[in-house]
Amino acid sequence: MSGTRTRNIILATSAIILLAPHLPAQTDAFVQRTGTKLTLSGAPFRYSGPNIEWLGLEGYGPHDPMGPRLPSHFEIDDAFDTAAEMGAKVVRAQTMGDTVGCPLCIEPTEGNINEAAFASSDYAVATARKHGMKLIIPLVGDCATCAGGGIGQYLAWHHKPNPQDFFTDPALIAAYEKHIDAVLNHLNPITGLRYKDDPTIMAWENCNMCGLIALIGHPTPESLAQISTWSETIGAHIKQTDPHHLYLDTTGLFRYYAKIIDNPSTDLVTFEFYPHWDALLGPGQQPTTAETFTHDAATVTSHGKAFIVNEFGWDRTDWKTPADLEQVLHTLATDPNISGDGFWALQAHLDNFGFQPIPADSTNPIFAEHGESGQWWALYYPGVKTLVNTADDMAARAQQLRAHAYAMSGTAVPKHAIPPRPVITSTVIVGLIAWRGSAGAVRYSVERNDAGSKEWKSICDRCATDADDPWVDPHGTLGGIQYRVIAWNADGIPSEPSDPR
Repeated sequence: MSGTRTRNIILATSAIILLAPHLPAQTDAFVQRTGTKLTLSGAPFRYSGPNIEWLGLEGYGPHDPMGPRLPSHFEIDDAFDTAAEMGAKVVRAQTMGDTVGCPLCIEPTEGNINEAAFASSDYAVATARKHGMKLIIPLVGDCATCAGGGIGQYLAWHHKPNPQDFFTDPALIAAYEKHIDAVLNHLNPITGLRYKDDPTIMAWENCNMCGLIALIGHPTPESLAQISTWSETIGAHIKQTDPHHLYLDTTGLFRYYAKIIDNPSTDLVTFEFYPHWDALLGPGQQPTTAETFTHDAATVTSHGKAFIVNEFGWDRTDWKTPADLEQVLHTLATDPNISGDGFWALQAHLDNFGFQPIPADSTNPIFAEHGESGQWWALYYPGVKTLVNTADDMAARAQQLRAHAYAMSGTAVPKHAIPPRPVITSTVIVGLIAWRGSAGAVRYSVERNDAGSKEWKSICDRCATDADDPWVDPHGTLGGIQYRVIAWNADGIPSEPSDPR
């Protein structure tokens, strides 16, 4: 046995030992559908949580200036710590199952599976399990470098110019099913479970609003029916391999072809809700309002299936004021036909200092606000300033999302978690202190210990945020100085101080 293989087994075994004592009681239960509702261990299960698109691969789609790259363990930990602070019960992560066509992807070239590409997803599954969270994993979705997204990569491999061929060509369907099989049968060395046997996963998702392809141009009853047939073909294939997990139809086609809801394999049906993009759906479409959620939920549940909201926008380009957002959140929480929801999309701290860069970034203020840019949809908890959002507005809306998550799960909103102790990452430049951010921290204090002193002196009393990291000591001097950093939560409770450096 190679040294690398032995080391990996030791690390995986250690991770299991570390994670196991903290597993919540319902960790080993699969989420199930009972009629139009979801249940967990026989009890009703409703949830809210974030989309964390990059858990499997950064910079795959939407574009990240640092990607594509595998996220670090710290980034994954920080994201789940933040999701837990926000009351999340479910996380949706596109890149944990859908990456194709790049060297770090699950399927770099057609038919060739890159087992090393599962490393981040394996850790993310184990981390979600530690937090008692469930996962929704799409199997084909966005791809920033693929023409036409992930579906476009399959079409390119088969030299098919017509997107509808993805749903009708037997060779393309077989190619996609082979990718699905590789994901479902992957053995996670950290948990010791194949993905198809892991109750941490709540649902497999067939695609990311791929049914809207049929609406481009002039859809026909035949083209709509073909996608409905495809959805059932994929669902039946998944259920044959994996009878444990729910099957989620995210074609988005039910608004235009209600028969798709009746497919036998389908458990969950969803749509994505962005007033920001209403114009893209074409003339004659009703604007997205709070009532839209209720209408869609009633349509799906009238066919005996469960309805969830896979994605919804939270920012001012979607809901102009916090009061508008609150009306939406109230509708989601009080409509019994809505089993769960997820906002788009949560970012995390970087290993060294500050936050991950804004995905799909733009320096053009007009495009940043009206185009496809993380300047409006990327949420940095507790809040940062972007070209579209003020830090205060993002922070206020983040707290609305947090309160909503607890309302969905039927639990009281708790006090804010005490942030993890920061880690100072650099003091190489005299008087410039950089630290690894703490999940949930709204402010940081910096303390200084001069040479020969036995006392720590506060030189920054809650004066810094992650936007100020690295922080400059205006009185920095050469030799013998040590610093430590303290994180503060929204309730004014401090973390343990960082180790001195």
